[in-house]
Amino acid sequence: MGDNNEYNPVLTRPNRLELFTYVECEKILNNLLADTQQTGKLVEFKIVPATEHVGFLGEYFHLYLTYQVENETEEKSTRLFVKSVIFKNADMSYYMEKMGILQKEVHLYEQLINKLKSFSKHIWCGKCYFTRDDLFVMQNVEDLGYAPLSLATRFLDEEHLKPLLKALAILHASSVAYERKNKVSIGVELREWLKEKSIDPDVEWCTTGLDAVLAVTATHPKIRNDAQAQEYVVNELPRVLDNVYYMVNSSPLHRNVFLHRDAWSANVFYHKTRPFEESCVLVDFQLCRYGPPALDFLMATYLNAEPSNRKKMMGRMITQYYNSLSDELKDLGINAEKEQLSRQEFEQSLKDFALFGATYNCIAATILHLPDNYLKKLKEERPADFHRFCNVDRRKDVLNLMNDHEAYSNYMYECIDDLLELTYYKSSKIL
Repeated sequence: MGDNNEYNPVLTRPNRLELFTYVECEKILNNLLADTQQTGKLVEFKIVPATEHVGFLGEYFHLYLTYQVENETEEKSTRLFVKSVIFKNADMSYYMEKMGILQKEVHLYEQLINKLKSFSKHIWCGKCYFTRDDLFVMQNVEDLGYAPLSLATRFLDEEHLKPLLKALAILHASSVAYERKNKVSIGVELREWLKEKSIDPDVEWCTTGLDAVLAVTATHPKIRNDAQAQEYVVNELPRVLDNVYYMVNSSPLHRNVFLHRDAWSANVFYHKTRPFEESCVLVDFQLCRYGPPALDFLMATYLNAEPSNRKKMMGRMITQYYNSLSDELKDLGINAEKEQLSRQEFEQSLKDFALFGATYNCIAATILHLPDNYLKKLKEERPADFHRFCNVDRRKDVLNLMNDHEAYSNYMYECIDDLLELTYYKSSKIL
């Protein structure tokens, strides 16, 4: 990203009260009331920080609207969710602006996601009511009857994975139905807004993560004293992992669908009264791509389950996802096999993209499962170090955390085990 001297931004939004104009809030209210064919008058609006949200690539707020519906005397109020670009941390603000991460999500809500919702009877995401280049406003998922997992939840068990895989299956099936109805390819129609934002040699988050993964791999107990393995990690493994850069693109061999591509536990909300019967609601669509369903499945299972548990339940999870996909397609009048989405083709794609799942999981482990809310505290208390950790160099920090926290060290090495099996030990068996 260059030296800080190259860029000295002036943050033009000093506080949350400047998020919206009154006219914009009137437009938001009109869009909201249109759902029930009503009209009304805005009385006032209030913006409150959403302090419970722990995302790292945005700032989050609740927008409260007080209004009066036409021909009614009693005032009503509603709460909406706002996601904004980061404006308190100049380095991260510049990074997000350069990457266009939030702009991507804005345009996907505008041009696709709201439309996909109409293809299923299930709720799998919230509706967006207003977009701007630097923010968007949507339904508050919690007010729809869904809740996030406890912040103490580190990994998901089989029971929690099922409704998550169901939500992904609904998303994938809805994208197939959208393409059939509109006679388009989502990958072509939205090519400009489906560019890779995470796994790319020009993305600092990715290269910084890979550097940390390679540093941890070199210290793995199985190979730390193995000269041949050490040579492999230094000279061969980086080139092998380069293959992952190609795996994230649309496949010329497998059926491509619209992917969420970030389905870890913090981006998943469960129904408050029927958490294991209803599908989950997905949030954060900033990393969406157009590719084989296997990519979403591998990310959901690798990122959310402990490696040993994932291996035990992988066969059942494949069945769970595939049955949900085929059932959803059937409800939409679509034959899965005629769409290159047979069970056999899906299982083959899992083998073809196994390296992606293992590699992404290792990179994510250096961010998502850090002990003691390390990254959240870094973001709040030391923003310059937060930027350095995310986008410049996190090798020393990760190794120090592993030295100080045995549980984190064990988890990192378990993730590296998966990577070594697919590379150094040349095993591609995941089922």
